[in-house]
Amino acid sequence: MTPMSFDEQTNYGYLSQVASPEASEGLTRSRAVLLLWFLRNVIGIDDLDAYEHVCDGPGDRGIDGMYVEEDDFTGIGTLVILQSKYPQTPKNVGRTDVAEFLGIANQCRTVEGVQALLADPGLEPELRALLIRNRVEERLAAGTLKVRLIFVTAGILQQDAQELVASTNVREGAGFLTVYDLRTLGPLAKSVLGPQPVSGEVVITTPSSERFVMQIDGRDHIVAAVKASEIVAWPGIDDRSLFDLNVRNQLRPNNVSKALRQALARSQDHPNFLAFHNGLTVVCNGITTQDESITVQDMSVVNGAQSVVALLDQAAYLTDELKLVVKFIEIGEHHQVAREIARRSNTQNPVNQRNLRALSGVQLRLLAEFKTEFPTYTYVTRPRYGEPLEGTVIENDHAAQLLCAIYNQQPWLAVKVLALFQDHYTAVFSTAITAAHIVLADLIEQRVRAGSSRVPSNYLASKKLTELVMVYLVGQLLRTDDALAQMLKAPATALEDRPALEAKLDELVGHAAGTLQIRAQEHRIAETYDDFKVDFKNREVLTKLGKEAAKLYVYAKATQATPAGGTL
Repeated sequence: MTPMSFDEQTNYGYLSQVASPEASEGLTRSRAVLLLWFLRNVIGIDDLDAYEHVCDGPGDRGIDGMYVEEDDFTGIGTLVILQSKYPQTPKNVGRTDVAEFLGIANQCRTVEGVQALLADPGLEPELRALLIRNRVEERLAAGTLKVRLIFVTAGILQQDAQELVASTNVREGAGFLTVYDLRTLGPLAKSVLGPQPVSGEVVITTPSSERFVMQIDGRDHIVAAVKASEIVAWPGIDDRSLFDLNVRNQLRPNNVSKALRQALARSQDHPNFLAFHNGLTVVCNGITTQDESITVQDMSVVNGAQSVVALLDQAAYLTDELKLVVKFIEIGEHHQVAREIARRSNTQNPVNQRNLRALSGVQLRLLAEFKTEFPTYTYVTRPRYGEPLEGTVIENDHAAQLLCAIYNQQPWLAVKVLALFQDHYTAVFSTAITAAHIVLADLIEQRVRAGSSRVPSNYLASKKLTELVMVYLVGQLLRTDDALAQMLKAPATALEDRPALEAKLDELVGHAAGTLQIRAQEHRIAETYDDFKVDFKNREVLTKLGKEAAKLYVYAKATQATPAGGTL
């Protein structure tokens, strides 16, 4: 084993800070912690959705996660199988480690192999559920499922392992096996900790006849046509550091990115690509111009990350006719300006619907109410970079989730935070919602968190999701009689006696947790897998769970003996 360099130690430190048990809300194995972080930050799967793709148990047979990439154009899906290794130090990863993963993953490439896995009585229940949920056996038999592999490690891939990866991709096809080791993950982790542009100069070929130059406040702004083949050579794409200052970093695969990849593969579309693509926005510390090129110093792509990644993925199909409009903005070292440019230039994507709603009448009214009625709270309606926040901080996107779970009684929708600021915005932030409603919702969540020890321990493997379900159940219990329902209707009055309110909420949290305990016990008795990571986002399951919680609570109150000298 070669000695570890300072760079390896430093990058491992970056990764340890972001891929930590504290950030994984319940996963117990280090490899699962690393994989969850990878799915969220590299693949781009939403925080709550990422859990359902991870196996966190001893019987996973070397498969730590899987998900399916659908191609709506061909109808062929790609099963992505992942293995993760998170050593305690950045040790070397050799050929044997990669070869073992290849052997393990081969089981999922044939119908017979999948059948053998499902017949294995010791198979990890989470893996069994993933295979069944993704219909792997059925789709392999129908010929509608391909397979590719991703190996994720906090170690360093050695030369013999790199050679095996290369030969495997020659044999199986480009992109069959992708490896992310510390050399890729370390810089990405650093970018998550402290966004910065990619340091260094990049020379970009763009003749003066294909660019427009103007100066604003003494700084160059250039709009130019740039060959896609040059863009894919820009530094920082592989480790995503090129997108550090982008508000989204990189979006998960979606319909837009799928259509983009399909267009890139059709050479007949290349001459017209300039016309129908929105282009990229690049900020940089400096720009110098020449007759046939420009030189950009310290750059970052703040709009168009998914386009750049798609270009790299489809690099084999790129031609010189394929060009993109790129806007280069010289900002010097003012990274706050870069982030503001990123925020404003990304408004065509739903991720910023929250920002666009920040100046709506409802949000302005709520801000005013918080300032006058709840001065110890800070209600945040859009990112406030570098600004210290005082008191109890409530982000309006999280408030939307709580309101949706409690008042709209739709926890299955509450997990889709972006949707809450689009089609469902007026329903969630109705004219009846006041700052007091949000403070009550926040208090319910606080009491749920305080009572988390009452919840089945396995449900805490997806802590945020389970907390949202618990908040919903408490809301359902508050509807079981008129006195409790009045707390929801007149939260300002209920909040006047906070100790009494907290005591009542703690009681309801206990009953809600009891409902989940019964659910978990039923699965244990029936010896069935409790696929709660999926069920807790299912409308039918959650509606039934809410009714059961209310029924059990009403029964408990009706049968409980009246305390001496008092009432229930």
